[in-house]
Amino acid sequence: MPLISADQAPPANPASTVILLRPANNGFEVLLLLRAKAIKFAGGAWVFPGGRIDPEDGENAGTDNLDSYAAASIAAARESEEEAGLTLDPESFVEYSHWTTPLAEKKRFSTWFLLGDVDSSCTVTVDDGEIVEYQWLTPQQAIDEHRSKTLKILPPTYLTLLELAQFEDIAEVRNFAAERSAPRFFPNMVFHDKTVSVLYQDDPGYKDGNAHAEGDQHRMTMIDDCWHYIQPR
Repeated sequence: MPLISADQAPPANPASTVILLRPANNGFEVLLLLRAKAIKFAGGAWVFPGGRIDPEDGENAGTDNLDSYAAASIAAARESEEEAGLTLDPESFVEYSHWTTPLAEKKRFSTWFLLGDVDSSCTVTVDDGEIVEYQWLTPQQAIDEHRSKTLKILPPTYLTLLELAQFEDIAEVRNFAAERSAPRFFPNMVFHDKTVSVLYQDDPGYKDGNAHAEGDQHRMTMIDDCWHYIQPR
């Protein structure tokens, strides 16, 4: 399944999300919010707080470029307030990664993933509209729940959790994010063998959408209702 050309695909709307951490006895936990099932995009999935970047976010950031880190920081703080009742300082965030929805999707986003943290005494209050539940989990707990099919998550969330699970505390995660160049992901979604794979740029089948291409694979594949991450050796 070849890549759809960019001029044929819906535009990717600027968006922002915050990977929000808090200290815990077992290291740290990450905030996950449950989107209402009725929502068309990612309904019933557990996600990080976030959403579209609004024109007002750009104005408050002093820029007319909504697809920018400045606007994304303002939007991440605003969405955290709206969805979880948390007041965050946009200047406290660290850029973590950037994801663009595959061209084959009908609804697409150009999403900034930012890293933030709060103290253990913070209180989360969901809006009970778009967001209906919340939970704090260690990254490994979230991974285990997804593998047991009790936590529905999207590929960017799963890959982020796998990465976070390597660290012992928040300071280590923040240093990691601050010191690296935030990766940009523009995956190609491929349907094959009655399942779906999300191929990343260095996967041998990325350019032509061939899930069976030989070589060192880099992809996320849905098997038995949960994601399996395959990375280059």
